[in-house]
Amino acid sequence: MKNLVVYYSKSGNTETVAKEIAKAINGDIKKIELEKEIGLMSAAFSAFFGLKVKIKSKDFNLQDYDNIFIGTPVWAGKTSTPINTFLSKANLAGKNVYIFATQGDNKAPSSVYESVKTRVEAKGGKVIDNFFVQTEFKNPITIEQASIPVSEWIKKNNLG
Repeated sequence: MKNLVVYYSKSGNTETVAKEIAKAINGDIKKIELEKEIGLMSAAFSAFFGLKVKIKSKDFNLQDYDNIFIGTPVWAGKTSTPINTFLSKANLAGKNVYIFATQGDNKAPSSVYESVKTRVEAKGGKVIDNFFVQTEFKNPITIEQASIPVSEWIKKNNLG
């Protein structure tokens, strides 16, 4: 089974978690990049209203992978705008999808999971599981802090 971790990260927290997941599952990793960076207030506003932003063309083909791990920071209780854009363009037909998120709150971002799941299923994918890591924007998560919840999640899903 071929694995791909695709994510967006503004503060570096989601990137740290994504790298730990990719390492644990021996997967490829791709960061979604914006054509033009946006500020925090614009990001939160856009996420709250479910808007999209322009992202750079992806240099990978989802059809080359069996399992897709999608990572997003939670902004204003919603999926980040770059992930909104990615999901609107992604062909996930026949793919197993795992969702992971980073956020400051210690409560699971259920609305984010449901939002992503709905869009994944509309594109023909199947969401297998999800999890989140609590982080702080001003104090980026360390590899050591990310490795414990990631390894527990990987074991739970028999992926490692």
